[in-house]
Amino acid sequence: MTLRIFDFWLELTLLAGLACLLIYGIFNTRFELARRKGADAVALLRRNARRLWVLIAGTTVILLGILISPLPGPGLSLLGPLGLAILASEFVWARRLALQIKQRSGPLRKATQRVANATPRWVAIPACVTYWCATIPIELWTPLPSVVLWPAASILFTPVFLWAYLVLKTARG
Repeated sequence: MTLRIFDFWLELTLLAGLACLLIYGIFNTRFELARRKGADAVALLRRNARRLWVLIAGTTVILLGILISPLPGPGLSLLGPLGLAILASEFVWARRLALQIKQRSGPLRKATQRVANATPRWVAIPACVTYWCATIPIELWTPLPSVVLWPAASILFTPVFLWAYLVLKTARG
């Protein structure tokens, strides 16, 4: 028990140290530049403050998705891309990662779009509800632990969610 508490505090301290280094890295180079230019300091400080808040918000959304992934529901499959989109609004590395994911998922998206085009709109929401309702008996009647079942169901829900999104987004004439 004592070892677990020590591990927790050690990990928390390392995480706090990493966050401090990241914050220092963001602000240090910008403050040096701002000190030399004077009037640009306020604009630079605002930009860095925005970058910091975007970093905190995006990371929090992703971590929340990871934390709730063992619970019933989509969890990380919805909050992961949302957090990445928040980070991509300010950071080039996140934009590149999102672009790579989008490019690599192109064939899946095209196949899903073909199915979505042939699907009536009224089917999307009942299909999503049925997906999650079908997972409940699996939890109740199999020895599979919840911490494995719900994250797996969440990951497997991603293409279903994409399909439902495309069905609901597609304009029907």
